[in-house]
Formats: sequence, structure tokens, C-alpha cells
Amino acid sequence: MGQVFLGKWWHWLILVVAIGLLWKVGNTKLHVIEFNTFIMLLLAGTVASLLLIIFGTRRGVQVTRDPLDEVDEDPPMPTAD
Repeated sequence: MGQVFLGKWWHWLILVVAIGLLWKVGNTKLHVIEFNTFIMLLLAGTVASLLLIIFGTRRGVQVTRDPLDEVDEDPPMPTAD
């Protein structure tokens, strides 16, 4: 199962909590009644989740299927000849 579900168990817990919270605010119609509050909570939750995953994962740990190659420089831009 470790090859199917990459990442730590708490990465998946963050996903389950996010789905639960989105269901809760959708059920209470927060996205219709208090749209600005909904958007701010959505942005804050997204940033918090990303920061937890980025800073909570050690360098070199595989969290994606494909390897993420680090490139030192940008590829050259094509020229119009």
C-alpha cells in the first residue's frame, strides 16, 4: 500500500479534514451567505495545508509518482527565424 498511497499518513489526514470542512461549509451554505468569509477561510486553509506539507516533509522523500528533477537554469527560448 505504501507504493499506492505516497506520502505520510498525516498528508492523507489533511486531505480528509479538508474534505470534511468543505462539506461542512457547503452544508451550512457559507459559500452563499458569507462569501467573503468563505473565500478567506478557503485561502487560509489552502496556505496552511501547503505549508504543513512542504515544511513537514524532509528533502528527498518521494511524495509524487514521478521524480521532481531540479533544474539549475531555464531552457533556452525558441527564436523566430
